[in-house]
Amino acid sequence: MKALVFDLDGTLVDTKYDMLEAGNLVFESQGWATRLEGFSGLQTAIQGGRAILRYGLKEEGIYFNEKLLKNYYQLYLNSYGTVLDKRSVNYDGVVATLEKLQGMGVKLGICTNKPEKYARELIKRLGLIGFFRDSLIGSDTVGIAKPDPKPLLEAINRLNKNPADAFFVGDTNTDADAAKNANVDFIFCEYGHGSLYKLAKGDSAVFKIKTFADLLSIYKDKP
Repeated sequence: MKALVFDLDGTLVDTKYDMLEAGNLVFESQGWATRLEGFSGLQTAIQGGRAILRYGLKEEGIYFNEKLLKNYYQLYLNSYGTVLDKRSVNYDGVVATLEKLQGMGVKLGICTNKPEKYARELIKRLGLIGFFRDSLIGSDTVGIAKPDPKPLLEAINRLNKNPADAFFVGDTNTDADAAKNANVDFIFCEYGHGSLYKLAKGDSAVFKIKTFADLLSIYKDKP
């Protein structure tokens, strides 16, 4: 039976509002006029802290290089830590579906571009940590992030599985590219951030799911 490795943001947990607020907290702390607002603000926020910072710096007309961006990223993480689960929620059916999958013997892991410390704390607060004790890979766990295949392959390896014996479940083009680079079958979440904010269509997916519970149908009548 194939294992399931999940992206976190936009796949297991709807985190967009807290990511947006963390970005605005950084902008405010720096005295910038720029704010993330509305559809476009959320579209930027769901792409992660570095995308948020690049947007803010460009809007403020501030020249930056990767070294400066790295410094600002620590400010973002500090702000994000203060709002980690303020408005973030599990998607509908996540807990019940994971319980059923676990009961069926499906091995479960996470591969996220959120730093491991924050990913681990978030799923702990939202009651998901018990499903992912064997395999939780963040952006810093193996020294490189998606779409590089290394973190996804490590997540699969920690489940004692091979790439051919796993699905990667995600909502963005970064997830799709990571799956392709790791030669892993991709499942696209049509309910997630990528589709909602018109950043991904999941063209390379072997399955597309409209709800999290749809994952159960993939295993129906399969050994």
